Amino acid sequence: MSQAWEKCLVSLKDSLPLGEYSVWVKPLNATERNETLYLNAPSASALKYINNHKSLEAAIILAVSEYDRKLKVRFGVVESATKATNTKKHHTTPLFPEYTFDNLVLGSANQVAALASRQIAEKIGASPYNPFIIYGESGLGKTHLMQAAGHLALKKNPSSKIIYVPLMDFVRNITTSLRHNTIENVKLFYQSADLLLVDDIHLIAGKDKSQEEFFHIFNFLFSTKKQIIFTCDQPPKNIKDLENRLKTRFSQGLNLQLSPPELEMRAAILLKKSQNPQISLNLSEDVALFIASHVMSNVRDLEGALLKLKAFVDFSQIDHSLITKDVVEGALGDLIKPKKLFIEVNEVQKTVSKYYGITVSDLISNSRKQHLVKARQMAIYLCHELTSLSLAKIGQNFGNRDHSTVLYSCEKLKGLISTNEEIKNDIENIKIKITNL
Repeated sequence: MSQAWEKCLVSLKDSLPLGEYSVWVKPLNATERNETLYLNAPSASALKYINNHKSLEAAIILAVSEYDRKLKVRFGVVESATKATNTKKHHTTPLFPEYTFDNLVLGSANQVAALASRQIAEKIGASPYNPFIIYGESGLGKTHLMQAAGHLALKKNPSSKIIYVPLMDFVRNITTSLRHNTIENVKLFYQSADLLLVDDIHLIAGKDKSQEEFFHIFNFLFSTKKQIIFTCDQPPKNIKDLENRLKTRFSQGLNLQLSPPELEMRAAILLKKSQNPQISLNLSEDVALFIASHVMSNVRDLEGALLKLKAFVDFSQIDHSLITKDVVEGALGDLIKPKKLFIEVNEVQKTVSKYYGITVSDLISNSRKQHLVKARQMAIYLCHELTSLSLAKIGQNFGNRDHSTVLYSCEKLKGLISTNEEIKNDIENIKIKITNL
């Protein structure tokens, strides 16, 4: 490959949507002769797309001119069909270099999903977990896990074709290809994957044409035993405006949830990320635990806290070996100072009801259905923990239940917290939602 084109690809990767870069730009075969850069598309239809899509053509020419003003650009088609095929076969879309298993901190919040991701990556084409969907709220490490699987799969088999695409880039690819009558090329590109990684699949909801085309891509990959991994913000069965045929196919695979990291895991994440050369903070375990006890939501917030601390330490010219709790308090301000919360019973009731997919009326009813009893006890316990109301007052807000019933619910949940990991995670998740209202 032309050295000039290699430099241009770096620039184009940063300036173009990932999907457009991966589908149309990266597969171009580049040769350089007589101050001319020849960019040959793998097919005539791919060349037609570039010629018709003037903004893309202009972006390529601009990137080349910024590298070398004397270098002319000529577009063409790879002469040898075999050459085009081979170029395409080994093409892999970019993966984030830091998103590997080596850089992953394990804890109860992600351990099962991490083990599944690793096993799938080691057995591409033979894993029973297809599709594999990792779901959970933003900032919990879903993309990291998915891309770690991509890195490992590529390490195990360097000739594998790994395609990573954020869902909205996929939608843009579909939309553009429909305008230029190149939809079959786009479908062939995604169908050529040995491992397809799609970020934020829930965003396809309500986009009928994208759903239709994705359905065909999915069916082809699944029928040819190619691996599919998605990330999602919720269980696929709960996605509104998602076609039933896609819900069915998504749900037939392995769906695993990522929970917010527990205290010890948050501290471990802080310690690991503090060693990153770009951060390079010398944190003690005590200081990491101190930060983790106040920043409780997700990994991104932990990263933000670290960056804020680094800026404070650097600009204040504080010795990195002397980062104490006092320094952290000065750096992170309101993140560390305790916030006085004024939680209302109705806020707890609404949040718990939404979390379990029921109504507030169901929550305070006399129904003894198991799932309603569980949600009701959870809400009562959280009201006792987060509000200043007496047991009797809490009972009044739950269908005039007496204080002994409220006390029983509180004691029952206390016992379950120490023995039931699911209940413990539910409580932590709901607390975060309530306190962030």
